[in-house]
Amino acid sequence: MPKVDTVGENYYKPLALIDAFGGWLFWVVSILSIATLFVDKAVYPAQYAILQIAFMVCVLLFFAQGLVQKLYFFPRAEDARRQQLLSDSFGVALTHEQTVGYYNNDQTNPLKRLAASTMESAFFTSAVARKMLVGQRAKTLGYLVIYVAALLNRSSNLEWLVVAAQVVFSEDIIARWFRMEWLRIRSEKVFEGLNRLFTGKHAFSRPAAQSQSVDSFSFYETTKSTATILLSSKIFHRENARLTAEWDQIRVKLGI
Repeated sequence: MPKVDTVGENYYKPLALIDAFGGWLFWVVSILSIATLFVDKAVYPAQYAILQIAFMVCVLLFFAQGLVQKLYFFPRAEDARRQQLLSDSFGVALTHEQTVGYYNNDQTNPLKRLAASTMESAFFTSAVARKMLVGQRAKTLGYLVIYVAALLNRSSNLEWLVVAAQVVFSEDIIARWFRMEWLRIRSEKVFEGLNRLFTGKHAFSRPAAQSQSVDSFSFYETTKSTATILLSSKIFHRENARLTAEWDQIRVKLGI
């Protein structure tokens, strides 16, 4: 049976587009802020004014894009995925979206299936985040090294240092790195906690296992919503076959 994921098509693709637009705007704003340093206001007043207006417009667009992405597109996609997960686990129709073959476990007990699906999602999230962090760490370290070197150089222009600080300590460099690390750490914690639950062979007819399932699900959803990191679809598709095979080994071992 072919896999179907209308949640990804209808909600995560628009999110990916606005995320890419935001990344593009970030570099436009950075380049414009640097460009203003090269134009002498007294010699080229018209050009300087145009650059300032363009910079202001792009900053406002970048601000609006960030708000729309974080307050509309990201929660919209996460809500749809959460509704689909609960629909799949409990056999109810919380959403009209269809997903076939997205979760790989054979559980029929609703809470046990929810726990298994959450564990699978946390496994994939942490694995993709680790791959994304390879490039993010290198990029962040590179910017920090350049910035510190410029800071220690007494001949560095103060205006350049201000622009560099805005770039390095912006949402797209330092903050994004921290949020990605946080997403990885918390996703690994969810996976490890559910792994212990299944390894211990706890009965899901009892409150202890039931409450832990709901707690892990809530913990994972809170993690994604707070981190607001869109996982790389390129890395996911590249690593999907290997990760799926690894997950199949895990679930067979745990009997899920």
